[in-house]
Amino acid sequence: MQIIKYLKLPFLFDAGLLQQEVNALSASQWLPHYQVKHYEGTWTAIPLRSIGGKADDVIISPADNPQYLDTIFLESCPYLQKVLQTFQCPLQAVRLLKLNAGSSIKEHRDAELNFESGEIRLHIPVLTDPGVEFILDKERLTLQEGECWYMNFNLPHAINNNSSVNRVHLVIDALVNDWVKEIFEGPDCKIKKEIENTSGRYDTATKKQMIIQFREMNTELSNKLADELEKELSITCS
Repeated sequence: MQIIKYLKLPFLFDAGLLQQEVNALSASQWLPHYQVKHYEGTWTAIPLRSIGGKADDVIISPADNPQYLDTIFLESCPYLQKVLQTFQCPLQAVRLLKLNAGSSIKEHRDAELNFESGEIRLHIPVLTDPGVEFILDKERLTLQEGECWYMNFNLPHAINNNSSVNRVHLVIDALVNDWVKEIFEGPDCKIKKEIENTSGRYDTATKKQMIIQFREMNTELSNKLADELEKELSITCS
């Protein structure tokens, strides 16, 4: 079975307007990313949609039905609102993510965050530079300002900001519906790569890393996923 590794959606947004609205937000509103073990340097976020619309919450909930609402930051950004209206599907968390110059995000996986599992994460570069390395499953992708990309984050990925620019992306989590399927499976996505599905065939080291990450999240669902992985490991070792 083939799965989508990545694709470039047929949308191009005005990078100048995106940068203008992001620059208007106060520097004090950038919050440290909560996955502190996943990065080195400075990685921060501003929530545009969060659980309950909280302006100080950038955590992504693994719960089945979290209530994501617009925050006061999105309300002050009319062009960002217009961008989000492009996506005719249920939006979950929406964040601005900034990776400062010289910082890096370590290789990791985001379990079940892919089109085939029913949830997508889209990246729209607001401010970037050729010195930014975006590595998805050992392949470097070049994302330009204003473009919109889907990537299968169930695959290992890492980012190195080797530039002198603080890289900023608009990151959108959304649920897959018929509109998403039509876009993803239609002819307008000119850049698209599919690969063989290897899910369920993680090696022991990867499974142990995922268990640690799920335990750190410490929610009912994440602990359940950790239990299932530990059961798989015990069967393999028995």
